[in-house]
Formats: sequence, C-alpha cells, structure tokens
Amino acid sequence: MSHIGRYFNTLELLLSHPGGLALSDISEQTQVAMATAHRILSALRERGYVYQDEQDHYCLTLKIPSMGVNYISETGFARIMQPLLDELASETGEHVRLAEVAEDHLSWVLQATNNTRGLQYRRALDEKIIPHTTAAGKAWLSTMPDERAMRILAAWDIEKSREYAGPNARVSIRDIFDDIALIRKEGHAVVREEGEVGVCVVAVPVFDKTRPANSAPVATLSIAGPIARMREETLNAHIEHLKQSAIKVGECWSLWTSVNGESPLPAR
Repeated sequence: MSHIGRYFNTLELLLSHPGGLALSDISEQTQVAMATAHRILSALRERGYVYQDEQDHYCLTLKIPSMGVNYISETGFARIMQPLLDELASETGEHVRLAEVAEDHLSWVLQATNNTRGLQYRRALDEKIIPHTTAAGKAWLSTMPDERAMRILAAWDIEKSREYAGPNARVSIRDIFDDIALIRKEGHAVVREEGEVGVCVVAVPVFDKTRPANSAPVATLSIAGPIARMREETLNAHIEHLKQSAIKVGECWSLWTSVNGESPLPAR
C-alpha cells in the first residue's frame, strides 16, 4: 500500500469511530506498525485533522466535516435540495436523508432539518453506510448487476453482520440477494431493525433523467423512524411520498448538473 493510502485509511478509520481509538487499535486495524501509525497520526495532528483526548485516544477534529459542509454550501447544492428534503420530512414526520453514489460506496450528503414530532430518529452525516444492512445500501445494490453487487459485498464479513449491525441483519449472501430481487420488483427497499434496534427505514434510488437509459443512480433518498410508527399503512403512504420526492430530487440534480457542468459533489 502507498504511503498516501495509509493516511487515507487512518482518516477513514477514525471517521467510523467518533469516540476515538488507541494507537494500538489504529495500528492493528490499518495493518501498519505502531511506529508508522504514530508518524501518520502526528502528521495529521500538525495539520489539525486529529487530536488526542484525555485517555490518549486519537479522534478526528471537525475540520473534515466542516470542509464538506462548506463545499456543499458554496456550490449551492444544499440550497436546491434542502427544501425538497424538508418538504418530505414535513409530509411524513420522519427523518429524511440523501446519499450520493460515489463509485463503489455511498456517502450521506444532506438531511432534513424539519422536526415535526416529539420523538425523532436522527443520525450524523458521517455515519458509514453499510450496503447490505441499510435501506439506502440495498436500494443502491438493486440497481446494479449481481456481479458488481457481489464485489461490493465481498468487502464485508457478511456472516458477522449482527455483530456490527442490527438484530435482523442478513447473514447470508442468498438472503441478501433475495432482498435485492424483491427491491428490483417493488422499486423500494425496506429494512426493519437490520441497521439497528428499533428502527425502520425505507429508501429508493434517485436517477438523473438526462443520463442514458440504464445509467447508475446518482443518489438514494430515505425515510427513517421508530419501528413502532412505521407500520404497514403508514409505511405505504411514506413510500408514495418518497418516490414522488425522488423524482423531484432527480430533476433538480439534472438541472444542477446542466448548469454546473459537472457532478454537484466531489468524488469520494
């Protein structure tokens, strides 16, 4: 692995551990020697990306998240998309998020800011999207050939899914592809306690209609809430709102791309 690759691996590892990690854990999980890990972390500290807490754990500062927020704000992307997400949140009363498709992974880029109910499910935008335990991930996987989906899933230890996801997480490739087949038929993904306990999420892919037919989606749009509220009748209404909103988001994405002359967000 290249020297630069080790830096990015360290940053990505810390992004998935907001509480920080000890030097030994970072060394083990990035598969580099302790001395090398220490040099990398020292360099990142000097640039303001990392700090050490009172337990000597290494944590990310807010520099990277703030850079992302600033970039999205400066491009005007948020000004176009935010009202659509807020409208969907108002209609459903639940948490709405938009994830960008970036080659072989998804990244959260925006979430609704409206709060219409007392108890709200909310998550940070720097949360990693696990493709086979999230509605956004499964909706995305359903849009690609099985061979590519298999390559993406190969990066995850599927049999141990319940150790890092929810109690209903699928632990076999066959079950995951059964879910994908159903999503392709219905046009939306629903996960109940696969990502985490007590949460139900529904998601759909978002397409840029100006791209050629059968092009990959540009994003996914999802609604998440407590499983007690996401019952069948309510969920069906949410799905209709979600699909209509996904069309609007796709149209705005097309418009933005045509005006901006490139993808609205940087590749990750």
